[in-house]
Amino acid sequence: MDKKKLKEKLHQYIDSLEDETELYMLHEATVEYKKAERKDIADELTPEQLKRLEESIKQADEGKTIPHSEAMKQIAAWRSK
Repeated sequence: MDKKKLKEKLHQYIDSLEDETELYMLHEATVEYKKAERKDIADELTPEQLKRLEESIKQADEGKTIPHSEAMKQIAAWRSK
């Protein structure tokens, strides 16, 4: 769906809303999305968290990962301790 069609559908949807609460919820969701869009979560990380993130990315780039199923097994084992 192109941008023009999407905008038309959104306008139709908004025009069809009668419940004021739904309108406020849609407005709030849009405002919050726009706020989040301007944020980079990395800006909120501590230097230690950034370092750990960079190390994790490096490990993934080097193929040093484990399958999801194995990670879930490890988590289950840690939880049972």
